[in-house]
Parts: sequence; structure tokens; C-alpha cells
Amino acid sequence: MDTKLTLRLARGQPAQQATIDAWLRERHAAGESGPLAVIAEGAFFELKVPVDVTLERLAAGCVCCVGLVPLKVTLTRVLRRHPAAVLLLATDADHSERLRALIASGELGVREAA
Repeated sequence: MDTKLTLRLARGQPAQQATIDAWLRERHAAGESGPLAVIAEGAFFELKVPVDVTLERLAAGCVCCVGLVPLKVTLTRVLRRHPAAVLLLATDADHSERLRALIASGELGVREAA
């Protein structure tokens, strides 16, 4: 299965919840099927997803620097469930290009959605 990864930036509960909700609507509108997963950085507050969507959390901190190992471990666990798509919610735009390059390299085992 070819899992698509979508990287979005959102900080704080309202922004992260709105981003999750919009991403889920996009998947539904596109007629995509299959299991979905969300990996949210720094999300140690309540986030709501449907029961059939996996929600994993990462500690706050740049996921491409100090959080790279936890990101790889979490993503590997999520990918074992064979989701059709994964939303990666990062909180800091400072390293978004580095994170995109890491994803593009294939090192994380997923490809970024166009």
C-alpha cells in the first residue's frame, strides 16, 4: 500500500483540531477510502477524531531535530496498520523545509501527498 503523508503546521488545540477536521473533510470529499491516521506534535490536550482514525501524539519539540527518533518510531508503528493516509501535525514552521526534505528522501517510509 502506498501511504500518503500530509504535513500541516498548526499550534494549539483550536488550530490543530481545525486542521484535523479540514483534512478529514478533504479525504471524504476526494472519495478516498481506507484507514487514516493523525500524528500530532505537542498535542497533549484533547483532540477529537472518529473512532476509526488512529491518533498518535509526539512530545513538543522540533520533530526533525530533537524529536526525529520518536517521529520515526511513531510513524513506523502507524504504518504497520497500513493507513491510506497520515496527517503529520507539526507546531513550528522554522524547520518545515527540513522536515519536507526528510519526507521527500523516503527515509520515513512514506511519500508526501501532492
